[in-house]
Amino acid sequence: MKVWIADIDIPWKDILSAILTFLYSIAHYVGMLVVYLLGRVLPTAKVPVDLIDPIGYLALLTAFLILVQVARKLAWILVLIGWILILVRIFISLFGF
Repeated sequence: MKVWIADIDIPWKDILSAILTFLYSIAHYVGMLVVYLLGRVLPTAKVPVDLIDPIGYLALLTAFLILVQVARKLAWILVLIGWILILVRIFISLFGF
């Protein structure tokens, strides 16, 4: 019995480069948005151009952490609902309904 295994070259460096470029673009535009909004709220505030990217990365990281915390709370709520439903099912079977 012969087994043929295909040798596939996956361009990991190209994939990683594309992902990092995408994240940089998002961070840059988010940083520009934050600086723009800051300029609208505080017109006299001058933000150096070289701070746009770090502000964008921090905003992305903050959004990611908020999303993770919301997902974590949602998971705990779903686990709690599951336990409540299981306990209800046990009590129903105990009382013969």
